[in-house]
Amino acid sequence: MNSFAKLLAGTAVLVSLHTAAMAADLVVGVSWSNFQEERWKTDEAAIKAALDKAGAKYISADAQSSAAKQLTDVESLISQGANALIILAQDSDAIGPAVEKAVAEGIPVVGYDRLIENQNAFYITFDNKEVGRLQAAEVFKVKPEGNYVFIKGSSSDPNADFLFAGQQEVLKAAIDGGKIKNVGEAYTDGWKPENAQKN
Repeated sequence: MNSFAKLLAGTAVLVSLHTAAMAADLVVGVSWSNFQEERWKTDEAAIKAALDKAGAKYISADAQSSAAKQLTDVESLISQGANALIILAQDSDAIGPAVEKAVAEGIPVVGYDRLIENQNAFYITFDNKEVGRLQAAEVFKVKPEGNYVFIKGSSSDPNADFLFAGQQEVLKAAIDGGKIKNVGEAYTDGWKPENAQKN
């Protein structure tokens, strides 16, 4: 299932938590970790369309890559009337108190794309390990031998490790055989491009 279909399925989960009669009262608050990425704008349009079709309301906040801001954003979405939340977590651990508060208030939470390690939060994503495999396979086609540096995602996002694990599956034989040398690897704090460039 592609990410667009999964996004619609996640939105359907939220809508299905309410009866048709309540759909008009459904307010879905979406907390974006960093809305400047083009991908999230595309996903937002799909979420809005699905909610509009269901007669529900969409509200959102952009944490601008700040875990602290995202905590207050989620509180703000709840105070604005959100009775369901979709959270693209900037930091899967730091968002915990906001998720706990929402759950305590009976508000369903969907962790979108980034795992929120809370048994009460739903989780929708694509196969990050497979994405890592695809990335490594394409790089390997172009550069089957030599020195590799692995610039990983944020250490606070489990997806970074899933991606890396998929890459290693594809490259393991070449690494073990000495064709590829891992000369370095580093996490990228907050998935920020400027941090990746420093690595």
